[in-house]
Amino acid sequence: MAEDTEAEQDTEADADAEETKGGGMMKKIIFGVVGLALVAGGIFAGPVVMNKISGDPDAEATDESTVDKVTVDGPAIYNSLHPPLVINFKDAGGAAHFMQITMEVMARDQDVINAVREHTPVIRNSLILLYGNAEYEFVTTRPGKEKMLADGLAEIQTILTEQIGSPGIEAVYFTNLIIQ
Repeated sequence: MAEDTEAEQDTEADADAEETKGGGMMKKIIFGVVGLALVAGGIFAGPVVMNKISGDPDAEATDESTVDKVTVDGPAIYNSLHPPLVINFKDAGGAAHFMQITMEVMARDQDVINAVREHTPVIRNSLILLYGNAEYEFVTTRPGKEKMLADGLAEIQTILTEQIGSPGIEAVYFTNLIIQ
């Protein structure tokens, strides 16, 4: 009789262990699915939320209306706009300030990168004129720098559209930015 009781207890213990393992596995799966959903939501909602938080009413308009969307095919190719741009400008009080900007453009077509290299003098001139109107108090903030990138992208895309018939460039990045 004692053997029957031990056998029944072993069987019940094995059944409880299987339920715990199965329940633990189900929890892991549920947490994994929820985690993936949160990550995906963050990826897609992040830029929209950041535009709302920055309080820049033109941020959405800049992202969607003035910057042409370029198709994503192939690996990213980068090209530097060397030498660095040096821009002088004034703050609200009239004091002189300087910016030194090193930028990279990104495209997915070597022909576009070649066009950027060919038209670098026009691109550099336009960027210097564009950034020369910057406001010191604004460009020293993150939203100001992000707007500078968006405006620079739009400017370069406009030049490339005039020169080669396509905006070509997907993104512009600061690789060095000094504001004094």
